[in-house]
Amino acid sequence: MHLFIHIGTHKTGTTSLQAFLYEHSAEMVAAGIYVPVSGTVNEASGKTAVHHNLAFELMGDSRYDQARGGLNEMVAELRDSNTHAAIISSEELSYLVENPEGLHLLEHTLYEERHSISWLMFCRRVDDYSESLYGLLMGCGIRPSLGYAGFVLKILLNGKYTQNRKFCRTVHYFDFADFACRWRSLSSSPLHLLDYDRAASGSGVLPSFLRAIGAPSSLIDASGEAPRRNPRREKVLCRYRRLLRPLLMARFHRSNLQMLNG
Repeated sequence: MHLFIHIGTHKTGTTSLQAFLYEHSAEMVAAGIYVPVSGTVNEASGKTAVHHNLAFELMGDSRYDQARGGLNEMVAELRDSNTHAAIISSEELSYLVENPEGLHLLEHTLYEERHSISWLMFCRRVDDYSESLYGLLMGCGIRPSLGYAGFVLKILLNGKYTQNRKFCRTVHYFDFADFACRWRSLSSSPLHLLDYDRAASGSGVLPSFLRAIGAPSSLIDASGEAPRRNPRREKVLCRYRRLLRPLLMARFHRSNLQMLNG
């Protein structure tokens, strides 16, 4: 079986994508693409097929819930499926770039079952991504030192933002070329980077994703039109935007585009 493993990034339409997988799991199976139940968590809406529990297990995260199943349970579930492909989705899996042991365990276990793997990840313009991610972290109770300005300063200096204060250590990359280089040095399976902004301004992120995994046109049509982007609501960011957005773009945008287009 070929496994498409969607690893994020955060703030690139992942919730809508995972909700679609949950709501259309029967249609996905009919199209030959299985959506495992093991390793998922109950989101607030209760209507997402998000495999965070698998990621929590591999990361050693305190949020791992054994009752929800993890890697072994997912492997057993996939054995019982007669589809040609399956889809696993969790943006938390992108953190495995900093946890080689967890990534190797996942890949080795799936290879032992004679599965092949394709990693899929959406990349977003770094200026928009920084503001959206900052809002997400604040909502999770993570308060970067010196607020948004300190948050961006760390990104400009390191190419990524690292936090160690909640759950487990997590790293958010903004230098996608660096991320891709590190991931590909750890994994023997292909990593496909998808352009979030190009997809969002075109047919939509979800249709682009479904095309990438070989879903039939009936499912792509069912995914609907491209959603409108949400307006920015973080007033605290407004005074920094004129200065920090150009700095982020100058630091990362050209090399990120080269990676995406390459």
